[in-house]
Amino acid sequence: MKNPALKPYCRQVMSRDNDVIRFKMERSTLEIDDPDGSIFAFIRLLDGARGVEEIASECRLTAREVEEGLALLDRHRLLACGTADPIGLTEREQIRYKNNLTYFSLYESLNESRFDFQKKLKNATVAVVGLGGGSVIAAWLAAMGVGRIVGVDFDRVELNNLNRQFFYTEDDVGEYKTIALQRRLHALNRDVKVEVHQRRIESAQSLVDIAAEADMMVSAIDTPPLMGSRYVNAACLHRRIPSYYLSIGNRLGFYFRVLPYESGCTDCRVLHIMRTDPVTAGRIRRQVAGAAADADTGNPGFAPNVAVMTALVASDIAKQLTGYSAISDMPFGLVPFHDMDISRRSIPRYSDCPSCGRSADPGTDEWVEPVALERLLEVAEEAAPLSGERENR
Repeated sequence: MKNPALKPYCRQVMSRDNDVIRFKMERSTLEIDDPDGSIFAFIRLLDGARGVEEIASECRLTAREVEEGLALLDRHRLLACGTADPIGLTEREQIRYKNNLTYFSLYESLNESRFDFQKKLKNATVAVVGLGGGSVIAAWLAAMGVGRIVGVDFDRVELNNLNRQFFYTEDDVGEYKTIALQRRLHALNRDVKVEVHQRRIESAQSLVDIAAEADMMVSAIDTPPLMGSRYVNAACLHRRIPSYYLSIGNRLGFYFRVLPYESGCTDCRVLHIMRTDPVTAGRIRRQVAGAAADADTGNPGFAPNVAVMTALVASDIAKQLTGYSAISDMPFGLVPFHDMDISRRSIPRYSDCPSCGRSADPGTDEWVEPVALERLLEVAEEAAPLSGERENR
């Protein structure tokens, strides 16, 4: 172990009074009982100039006791990484991502440095399907340094997109979104590799080649309704990569994370709705039957709401890619736009889900496409397991 050091930030927020050491963070305070001042004296020696043996000698402790104390402080992320090494990041990247590195330093530990987190972003590939609201997610990814971004869309930029898809400009109107966004992302961060595919998504098979080269995929498509996200889900289950889903309505938005064969998938979510939410279930049945009103109610996307929702997805992606902080065990986030009071909930992984349950067969190359929506609704009507039932693989 290299010479241990308390993080400079932690040294600034540390105090001791009434026999208690306090680390007053932004929204919490860590307190350590220290009646005789010995722990405070120990912590003050953690300046990077002394090794374990020297600290043990000055504090009259054994090396084992010093290591146990360091392990306790490290669990609270108070110690700087002793092996921090920027190799793998160019000098330009170290300057460009200086604020990222400052942020990550709050989460580094003795064994994982701020540079390690940034390098994980650099080495990652994220595919974004649907470059409407997805264009904003792609921009967040490029800004924070995801090394390879793959964009998929078939549409052109329209003037009425610009109220919310603000990484396009009026000069882009009429151009394919793939080409316009690729140009904009290169202008934003030329160190990031941006690939685009001009492709209409009409099956899971049309995404399998992209999923095969990605670490995760984001679905921001609304066409075809219901099926678009199911195609993404099926392709990602097939390739066993995490996926994210985004939807923005009039008053509510939601985002949803799927970890293949660990958490509930998009078909599990449909089953859950059909079994627990009669109002929404009725709307889905009417839509599948073709009885829903065929009216153009417009797109309710409003720039501040789009910015909030896409930023929440991008933040969760960063945690998933780097592990700098734990992701929530409740992967479904619901955001009411009138007060932005985010709530989270779980989506059970149903054992009778045709896509990820016990009957799913992800082991063959031929298995890709999701079952028909009509069949999924039939499954929902059949005898259902308890909502919390999951099947582990």
